[in-house]
Amino acid sequence: MGGGDGMETVVGAVCTLLGVAVGALGALAAARIQLRGAIAQADAVLAQADTTYRAALDQAYAAQRAAHEQWRREIRRDAYAAFVTALDEVRELAARPELLDAGEEASGAVPAASRAVTAAFAVVELEGPTSLTLLARTAHQRGLTAAEHAVRLAPRATAMRLLNSATGAATADTSDSGSPSALARAAHQALTQLREAVYRMERGETGRDAYDAVRQRATEAVDACGLFTPDQTRALLSDPSWEVALRMGSEHADALARCEAARGDFVTAARALLAPDGDNDADTSNDTDTDRREARVARPARRLIP
Repeated sequence: MGGGDGMETVVGAVCTLLGVAVGALGALAAARIQLRGAIAQADAVLAQADTTYRAALDQAYAAQRAAHEQWRREIRRDAYAAFVTALDEVRELAARPELLDAGEEASGAVPAASRAVTAAFAVVELEGPTSLTLLARTAHQRGLTAAEHAVRLAPRATAMRLLNSATGAATADTSDSGSPSALARAAHQALTQLREAVYRMERGETGRDAYDAVRQRATEAVDACGLFTPDQTRALLSDPSWEVALRMGSEHADALARCEAARGDFVTAARALLAPDGDNDADTSNDTDTDRREARVARPARRLIP
């Protein structure tokens, strides 16, 4: 009996140990399940935090980029506006060649305006983009060309303005052949006769001697009226034919028209690029939308460049 009780005691102890072990394993399994849940929950919280952080970072970057683009647009707008203003000054001077040879101040106006538009173009060239720089270069070149035509035309145009003003004065004295208005009319008539003599000589209807006589009378009449500077006198007498006058006037008008067209294309392209959905960062090489916009703007540039 004693031996049986000892065996039962051992078996009971073993069972107890097994129960404790099983309970411990169950508790450990439950703890592991809870730990996995906590880890999964922590991972979810971290993922949410990462998503929130990235969204905030993207929003901050977008706001910074938008502010930079707005600043860049304003800088470019100022550069484009300064260029157009300077170009308009050149165009206004070129459109009135009869006022460019009226004195030292007037004669220096075109070089000053040309320097100003060149300086303004340099800023546009720095700010870009390339597509708009091409249009600006065309407008710049055509503005300077129009100014050059106006300067060449200025002595003749100024002389004719002075002559027309003197002959058409309301207080003209028609009774005194030595009055300023009478001398101006005589010069005007002599120049008209000189143009006619050039035309007849070119057609072979008169000889060189007859032409030289008419030219001498025109020279004396122009000198006698005392209205003109030496440059203006040379412009009236050096090549007095109607053909030359018409050609110079036509070339001047064509240069002005080409400058106006180039200015219009530049302004149109600048408006497109400065729009909120326009090109705001032409230096971004991966911006395919920007590339397409610049390509669209560049098409008129290729058409305009002489």
